[in-house]
Amino acid sequence: MEAGKNKNDGAARDLKPLMRVLARAFKLAVARVERESGVPGIWWFVLGVLSRRDGISQGEFVQEHEIADPSRVTRTAQALEAEGWIRRERDPRDNRVVRMYLTDEGWRVVGERLPRVNEEVERRARTVMSEKELAEFERLLGLFSEAMR
Repeated sequence: MEAGKNKNDGAARDLKPLMRVLARAFKLAVARVERESGVPGIWWFVLGVLSRRDGISQGEFVQEHEIADPSRVTRTAQALEAEGWIRRERDPRDNRVVRMYLTDEGWRVVGERLPRVNEEVERRARTVMSEKELAEFERLLGLFSEAMR
């Protein structure tokens, strides 16, 4: 191997700047949310979805959000249930289906903590982007998400 060359140099070159920037931005954003809220990012994601679609089944959640590892949703739901923030129930029409519901405590957490976290993320974004740039950023991320489907 040539001096100064690393066997991973090719892999590093293959990771295009766009992917590096997206990965870093996502990692930093999730870490910030977790630090400021004390709640794991995946928990916030599940709670946010339930706040809009209380009673969604774990299977629907996995399909709609294209989660590769369904057991991750199960483990997350079990942890949220142990915390007292959600309850899981078998669907009476199909015992194989498990539905997730926010508890009163879960609604309180979503209502009190989630807005503060969202406001802090937006406040930080506004320190480096104008309102117009932020709106364009959201639009472009939406387009990018569609392109990745």
